[in-house]
Amino acid sequence: MESYTVGSAEFTLSYAAQKGCLPLMDNGHYHPTEVVSDKIPALLCFFPEIALHITRPVRWDSDHVVLFDDETKEIAKEIVRNDAINRVFIALDYFDASINRIAAWTVGARNMQKALLFALLQPNAKLKALQEAGNYTELLVLQEEVKTLPFGDIWKEYLKRQNVPADDWFEKVKEYEKSVLANRK
Repeated sequence: MESYTVGSAEFTLSYAAQKGCLPLMDNGHYHPTEVVSDKIPALLCFFPEIALHITRPVRWDSDHVVLFDDETKEIAKEIVRNDAINRVFIALDYFDASINRIAAWTVGARNMQKALLFALLQPNAKLKALQEAGNYTELLVLQEEVKTLPFGDIWKEYLKRQNVPADDWFEKVKEYEKSVLANRK
């Protein structure tokens, strides 16, 4: 029953707008050709705040763990470019009975953080100025250039400054799984 939706997105969003409810966009429950990132700017025009349930789409191979994929990055970019970090509530999904849930939660949380950092590192003011000036060629050139910026180095520095292990966190999860979870009955 996971994919069952009671009403259409249009109906439920209209109802939320009329009743002053906080809309929740769950990117796991849309058609494969439909993306939540495209909806964020429109919703921010009509709602003071929105909520997002960031997950992987429901497909036959889905395990729901949030990936650092194109749609997660696009969602983060829309939040940042619309200056909506304080207007968007982000919830993550991490359920998968076939993998370690601590690892799934950690991977998903880190991937959402990476997506937000990636979006914050973009030259957003310059991109916006090019868009508003109608300089679409230079906009395209800059959008393509930022894809190769040294994001990984900045992520590692962020983790270092937060006193968070960059690479050995999974070893700690495996040890916990062996010493604690394996002993549960």
